[in-house]
Amino acid sequence: MSSSAFGWYAVDPDQRRRMMEAVDQFRDMTTVDDLGIGGIRDSFSDVLFPGTSTLHTRLRYVLFVPWLMQVSAHRDTARQMQVVFRDLEYRFIEALGSGGETLGVFGRQSGRNLLRLPSVVYWGAIGAWGVMERGVTTHQFFERAVLRREEERRLPSAEDKESRPELTSTGIDVGLPAPPEDLLRSTTFTLRHEDAEYLSEAITRNRPDSLLAHLVTHRPATWTDGASAPDSAWDPRIREELPARLSGLVDRAQKFSTSVLGANLLYNLLVAEEAAGSVSRSAANGDETVQKYRDRLAVWSDEARHSPLVSEEDRLAIWEMVLGMNRRLNTTTRDFLSTWFDAAPQSRDIADDTTLRDLVRGRERQVKGAQARLGNRRALDAWGGASGAGRLEFRWSYARSHLQDIYDGLEAA
Repeated sequence: MSSSAFGWYAVDPDQRRRMMEAVDQFRDMTTVDDLGIGGIRDSFSDVLFPGTSTLHTRLRYVLFVPWLMQVSAHRDTARQMQVVFRDLEYRFIEALGSGGETLGVFGRQSGRNLLRLPSVVYWGAIGAWGVMERGVTTHQFFERAVLRREEERRLPSAEDKESRPELTSTGIDVGLPAPPEDLLRSTTFTLRHEDAEYLSEAITRNRPDSLLAHLVTHRPATWTDGASAPDSAWDPRIREELPARLSGLVDRAQKFSTSVLGANLLYNLLVAEEAAGSVSRSAANGDETVQKYRDRLAVWSDEARHSPLVSEEDRLAIWEMVLGMNRRLNTTTRDFLSTWFDAAPQSRDIADDTTLRDLVRGRERQVKGAQARLGNRRALDAWGGASGAGRLEFRWSYARSHLQDIYDGLEAA
């Protein structure tokens, strides 16, 4: 890979995280965005589960990163600290291996060729949950560490410590638990009790209105382990204890997920038909992929006829949510979704509904231009059989993993 391919890697951690997440979404079939609804999907995700990412593997990295920063801060200059910190991120791969960890270890296969470092991937959570002051970069932390050390050196040796001037904050939360003694030798992803308590408090203090914070303190009684965890954020076991505002948000998320699934299934049907060389909009050629999407659309149509979908009131609330997060939401996106929300549930045969087929076809062209698959033989040949064909979950599986780690840690002695 040429150096220019990752020339942007030297920008600040927040930018790198967003870029890496955008790249990684092509590997997650629930996040591929052929119809231009990614901004709405991500808005729901960020409101429900702030700080989470589709790149997250294990929660304890949120603590590992600042701990490694603190270890690195014992050098003379900020530059030296930065170099040591980068080296420790690579060395830490071995510490996790010595602890017996294999799943979710960044760099377990690539070693020092690892490009997507934990400090980049988890920086959003570290800031969102108050583990690190928002907006502070790793380099700024090291610069502050140097300044603070100099301030401490110049302090008069007065016995009355309360009279001393306030020192520069490094940016790391003063409540962060001390790292385990064997951090750099052998460690695991298992949270200690004090780790879980700290993260619970940090999340609820910094993101109190989120579903993530609610679930930190309101674990469903039947959620006893990973196997019994709810399958979705709108599982009845979660819904029954939600306050009104969160209940409304989760309800809209469920309706949106169900509604747009139909549009994505119809899109995949259109692509499957063209890829199979069908010109009659039927499965008469016996293509299994075409028939699969026809079957899934039939199931979805039945669900849509018997489930509450996105109402006019829901739409206004969704538009307001997206714009309130400073995300782009243009008129064409709103028009496409409104037309789909109104027409799709009423269609008698959605797979062959000319109006809806034209709507979806036109939307892909509107979003992707010359890169659209439909009508593009080269793009069709590269299609893998599914693109965004999964039901939107708004990062629930990642949040569920984080919550399980916290629950297990709180139960630890």
